[in-house]
Amino acid sequence: MKKVLFVSLAMAVATTGFAQRANFNIGKNVTGTAKHATERVIDNSAIQGIQFNMPQNMVNNSRSLDDFEEFQTMTTNYDLQSNSTLGNRIVTWADGSASFTATWDHTMNTSYPNRGTGYNFYSPDQSMGEEPEARQEPMKSGWPSIAACGDGEILASHATGTNIYYRPTKGEGEWQLLVNFPEGTWPRVICSGPNDEYIHVVFAEQISIADGYDNHVYYVRSTDGGQTWSEVIDFPGLDNTENGDYRNQLSADDYVMAANGNNVAVMFSSYTTEVFYMISHDNGATWERQIVAPYCVKQNGNNVHAIDFADYPEGMADTLFTSDNSHTIAIDNNGTVHCAFGLFAWQPADADSYNYWRVYNHGIVYWNSNFTNEQGGHEIPLFGDWSGDAAMVAEDPNWLLNGEGGIANTLAIERLYNMIEAMGSDNLNWFGYQVDENGDEDWTYNFILDVNPTWHYRTFGVSTMPGISVDQDCNVAIIYNTLSEVRHNNPGTGVDYALRNAWVTLKDHDGRWYEEAINLSEDFMHELDEVYFTTAANKAFNGEFWVMYNADEAQGTYLDISDTYPNSNAGHLTENYNYACKIVPAFEGWSINEQEAINPMTATRVYPNPATDVLNIEVNASQASEMSISVYNIMGQNVMNQNVNITTGMNTRSISTSELNSGIYFVTVKANGFENTMKFVVK
Repeated sequence: MKKVLFVSLAMAVATTGFAQRANFNIGKNVTGTAKHATERVIDNSAIQGIQFNMPQNMVNNSRSLDDFEEFQTMTTNYDLQSNSTLGNRIVTWADGSASFTATWDHTMNTSYPNRGTGYNFYSPDQSMGEEPEARQEPMKSGWPSIAACGDGEILASHATGTNIYYRPTKGEGEWQLLVNFPEGTWPRVICSGPNDEYIHVVFAEQISIADGYDNHVYYVRSTDGGQTWSEVIDFPGLDNTENGDYRNQLSADDYVMAANGNNVAVMFSSYTTEVFYMISHDNGATWERQIVAPYCVKQNGNNVHAIDFADYPEGMADTLFTSDNSHTIAIDNNGTVHCAFGLFAWQPADADSYNYWRVYNHGIVYWNSNFTNEQGGHEIPLFGDWSGDAAMVAEDPNWLLNGEGGIANTLAIERLYNMIEAMGSDNLNWFGYQVDENGDEDWTYNFILDVNPTWHYRTFGVSTMPGISVDQDCNVAIIYNTLSEVRHNNPGTGVDYALRNAWVTLKDHDGRWYEEAINLSEDFMHELDEVYFTTAANKAFNGEFWVMYNADEAQGTYLDISDTYPNSNAGHLTENYNYACKIVPAFEGWSINEQEAINPMTATRVYPNPATDVLNIEVNASQASEMSISVYNIMGQNVMNQNVNITTGMNTRSISTSELNSGIYFVTVKANGFENTMKFVVK
């Protein structure tokens, strides 16, 4: 079983539930002892419709610089926004509007009686609305997720299970409860399809068993805008049972979602699993797995997808490079999937504890699905599967696959750097590892080692909690938080903490990186702010990227309070400020597609290939139009014609191949004066 953290809440155990992983005291090279979590207890309030309207959108206090505008969306005492990965908290529309959610309570009461979804709305005409004064649900709730559904919006949160709400107009009107799923909590929601009629929900459940928890990751969808729902099932193709591929290691908040057109993806990772996502090209009807970074341990010479503490060889001394539990995903208009995750370096000490080293827990890894390794796959290759590894081994024999368990240094910093140098950084990059804030060109880790090092929260990396956003032109913005070189809290008092900054890294559609482009924490207004929980909207429009972060004047999360955690707000319940920033890159060199002519209908792929009865044609459209589909045999004879309507974004249309003879064919799709031809085979 994955080890989980015991948290003692003197006043809130019965009303505040959250999953944990590990509890450890931190020195310079420190061993931590893992314990089981207390069973969560959920508020049993009755479920009913919501009978109030949102406040009107009013101009709020904001900060404006050349490259971003900042707004304070809400103030909350409840500061545990996620157990690991934070995502699907912001939703954007092409008209420039955006909605923002967070787990909210402002009663200064440790039982958090008003806990629920805090909500705010931005419109270009009226700016950001007033801070919320009430939760959005009628009962005590938590961990919201929000998605665009046409011009309306879908809200998911949990109370007595997972509740799904809808309202037809974004930013205003009453929420209608669509459905309650009693099986689980910690939901994520996303919509796909031409009119967002496909609603996808993922949530988790921890079922108490004799020696810990049986973890489930559930999936459910609606194909008709929420009128009817499928059966709740364990996520298709993902075996998270104790003896399955993922060894019961995927749990609460280990997932985040993205969609574009008919494509929908769910990304997963933890420090005991590989980094991967499940993707559907047909609105959730079928799913396939794409590994981003394989797990670094082999068993009996075979790669594994995840591993339990009990699986590690006794006395293992090798360092494991993995995800730090935090990750993010987005899908652009070309169907390319963009991912990022934090790095973590650790070592099992025994069946119940582990060590880790801060100096290696640093950086954010970026990957997209155009990355291709030397074997023709898309995952970052295991150590030994890239030709550059040979040179590293020649220089240092310790780079061999080492240890009794077969530990691969796949995500070691030196290897990532060399791979990026050799292959380019457009599809794979690593950043956030050095931020020379004081300009002395002397970035070191001394400031981390010299100050009190209890800096970790639900994620483990020095740089962590990435959120990724992609616009129509495939420009990318990634927010993350990292320890500051210059900002400390309580300097010289013996409890000197390095505070966290929120940074934004940018990549334009030409592949140019601006790695420390924007420091959201550099303003004097944030001089004492500890930044944690950073996230971004999946989709950006018109060169504007929305990101969000929490800031607090005390280090840590109050809900982690215990006798051994000096970084839990010093034991004080404090106000946390939720900030939303509209990033509008305005610095020299930044490139956007303003005048470039773009093919409004780009063929992405055909599948399955070879085909038997049906061929699916996936295209990306920059505008709605009619599309013609023509099929030709190897002799150039036209054997099939069909006209279909396509909408903006990703579209999948199917044709029957059951009447075609076996052989090679070509399919040509045309729309708006553009055409694309692809070859396929009929078996």
